[in-house]
Amino acid sequence: MDINKTKEQFNCIAQKYDSQRKYFIPCFDDFYKTSVSLLKLYKNDFQNIVDLGAGTGLLTMEIYKLYNNARYTLIDISKDMLEIARERFDGLSNFEFIEHNYAENIPVKECDLMCSALSIHHLSNTDKIKLYKNVFSKLPKGGCFINLDQFRGTSEKINELYNEWWRNYIHQSGIKEEEKLASIERRKLDKENTINETMEILKGSGFRNVECVYNFMKFGVIIAIK
Repeated sequence: MDINKTKEQFNCIAQKYDSQRKYFIPCFDDFYKTSVSLLKLYKNDFQNIVDLGAGTGLLTMEIYKLYNNARYTLIDISKDMLEIARERFDGLSNFEFIEHNYAENIPVKECDLMCSALSIHHLSNTDKIKLYKNVFSKLPKGGCFINLDQFRGTSEKINELYNEWWRNYIHQSGIKEEEKLASIERRKLDKENTINETMEILKGSGFRNVECVYNFMKFGVIIAIK
């Protein structure tokens, strides 16, 4: 991951990030809300939750609605994005915010749920392998990792169709032209895997149960249980 370029681009869009999400994610509610709700059926009382690439705290907020007594650690390389997350959870004492490159290491002793949304696809394969091993090492037996991300199609032809459909969706969404151009620049940082490739890396990291629980074109949600 080009840490400096990534940090710069996400610092630039921090103030607009939340308001733009539905312009860019056609399956927003299913992606962020419905798929995450499955966690509650697995475990009713996660205690320590870590969000990798937490940004403004969008994913954390959905998980907080399920587990409002847990302790939360939000990690991101963008100071400006984390500042918005601080404002989102202002007044709550069970939140910690860490400006850090989680691809290098995860600066927590332990947690029982680790999550990430639309962040890990910025990493190289080497960094992904390293990260998933680090995630596995931080979780206890029965601990859980949930990754909401964008992925390549299994075939190049289908992937091209996904990309074209997504471009058309964004074009028709009503978003401003300069914001659309900025999103195209950010996509140059993407290093997507297929869902199957991601699941195999997770299994190779030691996870016993790995499943794609939601998939809509380029967007998918994978749950891995130690």
